[in-house]
Amino acid sequence: MNDHSSPSDRLASATKTARDSRALETERGPLIRRLLNYIVAADLPTGAHLTEQLLADALNVSRTPVRKALIDLHAKGLVEKIAHRGYFLNRPAQDLFAASLDFPTFDENALFERVAIDHLNGALPAVFSERNLTAHYGVSARLARSVIDSLSEEKVIVPEKPGAWRFNPFLLTDDASLASYDYRLATEPQLFLLPTFAIRRDLIRSCRDEHIRLLTLPSQERTGRLAFKVDAAFHEVIATCAGNPFFHSGVTQHNRLRQLLEYRDAPNESRMVVWLKEHLDIMEAMIAGTLLEASELMRTHLTNAMRHRGGPGSKRGL
Repeated sequence: MNDHSSPSDRLASATKTARDSRALETERGPLIRRLLNYIVAADLPTGAHLTEQLLADALNVSRTPVRKALIDLHAKGLVEKIAHRGYFLNRPAQDLFAASLDFPTFDENALFERVAIDHLNGALPAVFSERNLTAHYGVSARLARSVIDSLSEEKVIVPEKPGAWRFNPFLLTDDASLASYDYRLATEPQLFLLPTFAIRRDLIRSCRDEHIRLLTLPSQERTGRLAFKVDAAFHEVIATCAGNPFFHSGVTQHNRLRQLLEYRDAPNESRMVVWLKEHLDIMEAMIAGTLLEASELMRTHLTNAMRHRGGPGSKRGL
């Protein structure tokens, strides 16, 4: 039976399919590969208009990384760019399946996330080597080495013996949780008060949209893993607005350090809804230009989260 639906209908259908299959939380590879897989699933014809917003909605990301992915696809000759109109598919979607295989399954961030989850689930040896990563995930030695170097520099992993590492045991303790909140309370409320702070309404609105999308998902799909992605992006947006690269670097690195704790102690449903709404209140204050209020709301938010930290394995707030 022939499909006479329009490209936009097929894109909308693919969006629903992606959400129904919980594709929003199975981000195992770089965005560009997910984007190609999404286009293939939609079975778009040659000439289909690839709009940033619809693709961003489908993949549960902001428009900025989608735009970067489309630029890369254009550089590879896989899509056509028409001035003042955007990007268009220059071949049938099914022809992109083979092309998607040319892009790596993992980038550094995706591999770190997978290693962290597998460590918590006991799928990796307690002590692991570069060879363990290349064999377990099928990645290049160069990528495995890059991830190990980054994790070692950030003290997420510590050397066990020459050529072997283990995850830093301190990062999964209650003391680490307290230290994390002490650090955040001492720094993040102050970011709004820096003279370099600039209200980036584009970033804030995109981040706000991601929060609203998470709130509208069925409760069973609001997983701790997906919640952490939205939470981390929120705090990094504020660090970006601060206009100080040292603070931005600190927030980004700290997000990686606390990632293990957040995956282990995912917030319960009621607490997740609370902190999502607290984030939204902070963003509304930012958009309104009331930065002192935003600073106080951030302090209250982090204090509330700290009170919900609980003991090992308990349900905490972000």
